[in-house]
Amino acid sequence: MKDTGMIRSLDSLGRIVIPSEIRGTRNIEIGDSLEFFVTDDGMLVMRKYKSTECAFCRTLDSVIYYKDQFVCASCLQQLKHAPAVPVQQSPAIEESSSKKRIRVSDMLPRLEQALIDHPEASQSEIAQMLGISQSRVSQLKKQLKYKA
Repeated sequence: MKDTGMIRSLDSLGRIVIPSEIRGTRNIEIGDSLEFFVTDDGMLVMRKYKSTECAFCRTLDSVIYYKDQFVCASCLQQLKHAPAVPVQQSPAIEESSSKKRIRVSDMLPRLEQALIDHPEASQSEIAQMLGISQSRVSQLKKQLKYKA
């Protein structure tokens, strides 16, 4: 098992935040179910839950594992005979899939310029101008202070 060096505290409701780096590398999305195990030596292990029901009809009968999905024999037969239909993405889907975290080295000068050009703008307005979250603006502002 690999030690990440990341430590998180439980909040008052018993929740923890899984770091985005781990969520990204483990392909864990918001809303995904997670499964917990306790090993014989008392270690808590968590993994993304993968149901063994058919991805299409949710049956548990005669499912096979195919390309990261469980598919039942009935749905598999239907897929074999289904015509290929091109999928058109809506603008909202394209927008969210192309949204990637911009490097700090690229974002700091943009933030600095936005703060110079709009000294009275709120953090929310700056975030909107740059297309990032308010918390990201806050993180970058701290880095600007350390840089100065």
